[in-house]
Amino acid sequence: MRKLSADYIFPVSSSPIKKGVIVADDYGKILDLIDGSAIDYNLQDVEFHDGIICPGFVNTHCHLELSHIHNKINRNTGLINFIVEIEKLKKETEEIKITAIQNAENEMLKNGIVAVADISNTNISFEIKNNSKIFFHTFIEVFSFDENKADTVFANALELSRQIKNNSIVLHTPFSVSKKLIKNVFDFALKNNYLQTIHNQESEAENEMFFAGSGAIIEQHKIWGNDVSKWKATGKSSLQSILPLIPEELKTLLVHNTFTKNEDVDFANEYSKNIWWCFCPNANIFIENKLPDFDLFLNLENKITLGTDSLASNSRLSILEEMKTIALNCNARISLEKLIKFGTFNGAKFLNIENNFGSLEKGKSPGINLIKNVNLNALQLTSHSEVRVL
Repeated sequence: MRKLSADYIFPVSSSPIKKGVIVADDYGKILDLIDGSAIDYNLQDVEFHDGIICPGFVNTHCHLELSHIHNKINRNTGLINFIVEIEKLKKETEEIKITAIQNAENEMLKNGIVAVADISNTNISFEIKNNSKIFFHTFIEVFSFDENKADTVFANALELSRQIKNNSIVLHTPFSVSKKLIKNVFDFALKNNYLQTIHNQESEAENEMFFAGSGAIIEQHKIWGNDVSKWKATGKSSLQSILPLIPEELKTLLVHNTFTKNEDVDFANEYSKNIWWCFCPNANIFIENKLPDFDLFLNLENKITLGTDSLASNSRLSILEEMKTIALNCNARISLEKLIKFGTFNGAKFLNIENNFGSLEKGKSPGINLIKNVNLNALQLTSHSEVRVL
């Protein structure tokens, strides 16, 4: 049994506790959470740490199978160039890919990540994920612009789904899927009550494609040999075009939202109460050199989660680093308490694992993290803040 204390404990499910104490068994299960003013334990038995104690982090967007592309793509070249480079660099030996995936998994463990929603296009990461100390939900991602290939692409995804526990079949982006493939995915998701996710408005070109039927994505489809002659622009943003096709009863996570506008947020809120928003700010900077307009989402604090994206678009797989980027770019408009909630409980709630993860409560085994080098007077992260797993 361990008794852990710090300057503050952020249980997430309740207000921060100054100099509180967590009592946990040898397996990390929380036995008690005690207010600092009511401590009746011998202080010699309590491990006191400088900083803030919070639950283990939940990463709701990652691409483990792209880990071998770390440091191989130039920054700030835009989404289309990024995708083109990814496809070129996927041709690597299985041994190199698996080693990179193992290293990435270990990095997340070291960075206090206890649960991950991971995108997969192949099965190369499955054995590692099936045996990991981290809880994984795998989003098996499909894409094809060709209506004639929809059934084959979906059948391949079904075969992958039989090889991995905790999975859903999901769409890649609004701009990379045919109507037939969209129908296949959502019909199946409804029957199985599958969680859904989709990359959303990661570039301005995505909106241009749907508004006007032109732009960089349309031109890239032509280069890829896709027939765009029958594709019709909707005159609306990509989000307002795809969302009515997603059954409103499906819990759906929109990822990136870099170019999402106020009218898109309003549209989503009116359409469904099951829409969630995931931000991967460091990847957004890496790819498009732009951050989402976080102010648009400040009244949606219960539906915001955080992700790292992949090592192809990020220097580290760390939810704390994502929190720091938001904090340092929002002039303290988002409190530390809310940031920690984004990176812990909200992700657990979206993944339906909040009974064991996401908050420091009796009976849970959520992981216990210490955030060091925090501005304790203002309760704000600094550029030097770092995480240590307790």
